[in-house]
Amino acid sequence: MKNPLSLLLGILLTTCFWTQRATASTSEPTTPSLDKVACMIDCRQKIRIHLKNNLPTPVVWSSNNETIATVSSNGTVTGHAQGDAIITATAPNGSSAQCLVSVGYKGQNPIVPPTWGLFIADGEPHVFNGRMYLFGSRDVPDGFLPNGERDFCSTDYHVLYSDDLIHWVDAGVSISLEDIPAEIRGDTRRLWAPDLFKSPTEKDKYYLTFCGNGKPMYIAESHSPLGPFTNVRLITLNGEPIPQIDPGVLVDDDGKVYLASPRFFVCQLDPSDYSKIIPGSYRSVTESMPTDNEPFEGPSLRKRNGIYYYIYIQNKGNIQRDGAVPTLMGYMTASQPLGPYIYQGVLISNYDYPGAGNIHGSIEAFKGKWYVSYHMPLSDHLLTRSACMDEIQFRKDGTIEPIVPTSSGVKGAFVAGEKIQSSNGVAFSGGRSDIRLKSSKTTTGNPYEVLYTDYPYTFYDTPGQWIGYRFLLFSKKMKTLSMSVSTQGEGGVLEIRRGAPDGALVSTLSLPDTDGAWQVIRSDVSVTEKGRDAFYIVLKQKPTDGNIRIDWLQFDL
Repeated sequence: MKNPLSLLLGILLTTCFWTQRATASTSEPTTPSLDKVACMIDCRQKIRIHLKNNLPTPVVWSSNNETIATVSSNGTVTGHAQGDAIITATAPNGSSAQCLVSVGYKGQNPIVPPTWGLFIADGEPHVFNGRMYLFGSRDVPDGFLPNGERDFCSTDYHVLYSDDLIHWVDAGVSISLEDIPAEIRGDTRRLWAPDLFKSPTEKDKYYLTFCGNGKPMYIAESHSPLGPFTNVRLITLNGEPIPQIDPGVLVDDDGKVYLASPRFFVCQLDPSDYSKIIPGSYRSVTESMPTDNEPFEGPSLRKRNGIYYYIYIQNKGNIQRDGAVPTLMGYMTASQPLGPYIYQGVLISNYDYPGAGNIHGSIEAFKGKWYVSYHMPLSDHLLTRSACMDEIQFRKDGTIEPIVPTSSGVKGAFVAGEKIQSSNGVAFSGGRSDIRLKSSKTTTGNPYEVLYTDYPYTFYDTPGQWIGYRFLLFSKKMKTLSMSVSTQGEGGVLEIRRGAPDGALVSTLSLPDTDGAWQVIRSDVSVTEKGRDAFYIVLKQKPTDGNIRIDWLQFDL
């Protein structure tokens, strides 16, 4: 049976999360609890890991790989070289908690390193006090759950946050299924898409709206957007639970709080405790939704320059007629929160991505720019999705320029010297039917036996196959391409082409037989014109035996 999380973060879930939630004594804690479970820093950058609880005696901090990162006696971590290190805080009684620190990961889509094994879907982005938070459901590889059930999502939420949209922190579990009182939990076994809003009247008061597969909508509260969230109760209309999912929320400028759900309505929440819908405020918004790409799930509410945005997920076609999947993020606009709304089109789609079963997210402003949050599948791990983010542009009338998913993410383009994960391709020669992502399981050398990586890579087995990446900032100074590959047999040839699969040839790699081992191969690069563009890895010639696997590539000056 597979570990619930297939990468390095698995050990943190099994030895850290539940340990941190446990209380050894009702009067005085004896087990460390950390404010971070995983984080990203650059080389020569520092970050402080804090204890969330006060222990009677100091902890001892240690790093499992001081070549990558060291830690001081007060929990300050310094990055030294690209890679991952586990920082441990150990109490005198031997109990401990860990934080995974990734050094030198420059940011791309997905937004967190694959070594975390953290799969966040349905991401709702919100900014509080200048910091971006991402609230979403959490998948596990192949939908594995302890009871053997397989489906999207799991039994807890994690919260991600960032001060620059490049370096992210996983703050760990904010609420779990067991935190829902049994009398209102019903048939809920997994936690589905959440959203969060800050109280318009109370300082440092946050409300989490969320749902489960049992379809009631819940609300809980905390004094931090990171949780823990408590006082879980049902959201009701006329005293009855709402049998719906995906509650999206908006705090308007006048302090009124509005909620949307995939019965495709908008309503106002009673400010007494926000768990009740105000009678008479319930408005349907389906009259403006196109039926050719039928509405499905995931509504989200935003406001910009006096315009209200109702973002929701559409099927590409009709499920019964076309076997469609909900891979279109559409949106409507209105001048009032309750409508009427006007349909404006599709904001982003992942329909053409191999294995895509759905898309879900929203938009948010951060430091003067706007971004869209969405998820992409980990194709050979069904029911497993990863958080992505891209910048968006508004037209003068407030409508949004349609965008395509990118590999480089919010920074706009990769530059020379950046390591690009091959699994972050966004265009495939075979379209959505071309499953070209696999995973390899290897031990990490860490003393914990359950630690292993289940790391995504791409493979090629038919001449003419290609994978496309958006975007790279091409420079005439680029001279060399490095690529980590694994082959069986000689004679494999890969081409790097610019702009299109048959575009200008940038580099040719003639591959040796590596006998299945990973090996870095280098080739010359020729760039005749600088600028931002997509690039494609094309299989020109197949090896004499087996296929070609690619882990990462890097353009160098």
